[in-house]
Amino acid sequence: MRKKISLIVTVLFSAAMGLFYYGCSHSGASESTAINDDFKPDITAPKLKEKLGEDDGYSLAVIYGSDIHGSLETCG
Repeated sequence: MRKKISLIVTVLFSAAMGLFYYGCSHSGASESTAINDDFKPDITAPKLKEKLGEDDGYSLAVIYGSDIHGSLETCG
């Protein structure tokens, strides 16, 4: 009985995933006509170069922020 229930659950799950990925809402657009939503600015544009300034060579920026409750001077 357990094998039958397991098989039914597996088949239903596979059918649900198949409907999710290949269901009726599929647009049917081929790759050549698909919309390209990639954001790729032209970094050689004079307007963008003026705003960014000269390249300083750094390729990584670390942004760290937090809430500090109390004073750090008394921490040992």
